[in-house]
Amino acid sequence: MASRELTYYIAASIDGYIAAPDGAFDAFPIPPDVRDAMLEARPETVPTAYREPAGIADAPNRLYDTVLMGKGTYLPGLNEGHPSPYAHLRQYVFSSTLDPALAEDVAFTAADPATLVRELKQEAGKGIWLCGGGKLAGLSSTRSTRSS
Repeated sequence: MASRELTYYIAASIDGYIAAPDGAFDAFPIPPDVRDAMLEARPETVPTAYREPAGIADAPNRLYDTVLMGKGTYLPGLNEGHPSPYAHLRQYVFSSTLDPALAEDVAFTAADPATLVRELKQEAGKGIWLCGGGKLAGLSSTRSTRSS
């Protein structure tokens, strides 16, 4: 069986930041033509709550069926009332402090990221999206096999 690809797909500033100093994600304006291309190529990267307003509520997952994120990436969505930000994907949040009862369809794990990534890569399915977590991405053991 072929190994699934792990892709670190994020927005980043030219100097490498993936969020504003206060953790906000609105610091990255997206021109309409870029947004349209993203929606077409990777509709699954749009949080579930925003898929219908974006006109892609029923769009299929094209590249990924699993999403991995760190606590810092997960919390802004939770704080906005979205405990299951990517309900259309299999979701893993790496944290040793978050309560697993926050969302029944999110797997909260304190497992070693490298071990989980190796296990997920051996399963059948689409790609694995590392959607955020600077600390996670910095671990050499979870390095993407594909960059986008």
